[in-house]
Amino acid sequence: MWVIFLLKLITSLVFLIDDLTFLVFCEYEFKMAQQEAGLLFCVSALFLFAFGLTISGYLIDRLGVKYSLLLGFMCISISKFTLTFAESISQLYFVMCSIHPFGISIIFPCLVLGVKKLSNDGPFRKLCFSIYFGFMVIGGVLGGPIVDYIRRDIGKT
Repeated sequence: MWVIFLLKLITSLVFLIDDLTFLVFCEYEFKMAQQEAGLLFCVSALFLFAFGLTISGYLIDRLGVKYSLLLGFMCISISKFTLTFAESISQLYFVMCSIHPFGISIIFPCLVLGVKKLSNDGPFRKLCFSIYFGFMVIGGVLGGPIVDYIRRDIGKT
């Protein structure tokens, strides 16, 4: 159970840091205008929504929670690695409209299902979900200061 809580903390940190730094990343690395970077962020969120409504639930049902969670983290890892070395806007668009939102659309429901599967009905399940969402909030609270700490050494921002 604690593995799921720690994964939730890590995913909350990573996704909040992504949200806080994506526009700056697009502007400095790819010389995109704020409007274009914001549009890409919006389109990526729409793909996340579409994947979540269509294929993610089916895959989770077919593969099971553990293997789906591994698939989701593998997709996120591949997308982060690819974004690190991306050289063109087309690569950025491809990753942000395919692998990245697909991975996120699998990870979030798998973590919730993991808590549900590992806890019994009753007060213990309520406690587990409270801790789970507590870790999510902690990740959200720590994300901003971490970004500020990292950005203090960057002269461009």
